[in-house]
Amino acid sequence: MFLRRLFGKKKAPEPAQLGKLTIDSLQERVDELKREKLADAQSKLDPLLNRLSGERESLLNGLKTLSKAELTGEVYSGLRKSAIEARRLLVDKLTRAFSAIQSRGEFSTDYLATLDNMVTKTVNLTTDAVAAHGRYVRALFARQFDIIELHLRRLHELAIEIHTLTETTLKEIRSLDSISSKISSRKELFRRIENLQTNAKSLEGQATELEKLIEDESTQLARLVNSKEFKSVDTSGRELEQIEHEMANVRGAASSAISALSRPLRKMEKLVATGKCQMDREEIKILELCIENPLEIFSSGEKLAAAEALLRRMIGLLEEGRISLGDRERKKRTELASELLKEKRLLELGRRLERLHAQKEAKKRAREGSPLLRQKAELERLIKKHRLDLERTRKAIEDLHRESQLTAGEMDKNRGELKKVVSSVLGAELEITS
Repeated sequence: MFLRRLFGKKKAPEPAQLGKLTIDSLQERVDELKREKLADAQSKLDPLLNRLSGERESLLNGLKTLSKAELTGEVYSGLRKSAIEARRLLVDKLTRAFSAIQSRGEFSTDYLATLDNMVTKTVNLTTDAVAAHGRYVRALFARQFDIIELHLRRLHELAIEIHTLTETTLKEIRSLDSISSKISSRKELFRRIENLQTNAKSLEGQATELEKLIEDESTQLARLVNSKEFKSVDTSGRELEQIEHEMANVRGAASSAISALSRPLRKMEKLVATGKCQMDREEIKILELCIENPLEIFSSGEKLAAAEALLRRMIGLLEEGRISLGDRERKKRTELASELLKEKRLLELGRRLERLHAQKEAKKRAREGSPLLRQKAELERLIKKHRLDLERTRKAIEDLHRESQLTAGEMDKNRGELKKVVSSVLGAELEITS
């Protein structure tokens, strides 16, 4: 039991409490931590960079010494040539490799990333240069090359320390940036909800104004149509409808009067077509109208007179037996046509249509000139327009409310994600108050 208590698994430490924070205060805390991380990194990095600068100068001096070193003793000419060329290339590549890291920029995450990239690139370049040319240089300039390798080793060790420090610092700052990113997203969502609510409130005001307009215009319209003056005008409207109804009845009677004779008229048309009955152009035109468009006959007195003349000729053809019909039907159609002519039925129908048309036009002119009717039409137009505007406005309000609800859902999701990332990065629980 004692050993179990001594070596048993320990509980994970409870996360610290950040307490109640607003989004702005959380961002301030994150910015403060980033500044602290950078300051800590700078305090550790400056000595490393100073040492790196010193080793760089020593290396460059060593390279100068190497480049000026003289060969002693007998050396195979081919090896001599290769070693001198290798020395030239090595000195040139190493000098250029370390020239990029001599300057320092303003301390920031960008500078750290750039520095890490430059140091890593320098290490790779120098490693490749030594691998490519070091064998020949060592063969003839061993003492000078040993000094170069010593400085390179120290520089590489410093590069590893710098890389480790910058990589760790950048990773920590990126983690803090992930909190800032969630904070920015939350602020943007909050601004979006505010804009949606502002727009919805503005549209609700417009909807209220439209409802008031429709109510006022509907009241004006009701007051107008219930006035004595309008009822007088409205009576003329009913009279106009009555005239139009009577005209329809007369047109029906007129059309029927001619249409009842369509069979003998068509047979008469065939006689004309086969040359068994002679007619001039105007008579043929009237015959076609009687068959195809009887109402057109009543459009003028001349056409009615020509139609009556045509009916008299038709009666003659019927009586002569030139229009082939059964005896019973021939008698019936002859009597019907004779009755129309005797009673002047066609002329009477024509006059009635002309009189009704004149009455209709007079009533229409009177109504069209009425300011009350124009006022009624304008009010009806405005009411229709404002109702359509109100319908569109209400639809827009519904869309804004729907989008606002979706954004509120995104806010809830963001809250959970923000608390999670704070817990992961800072090891602390967060209670957001805004």
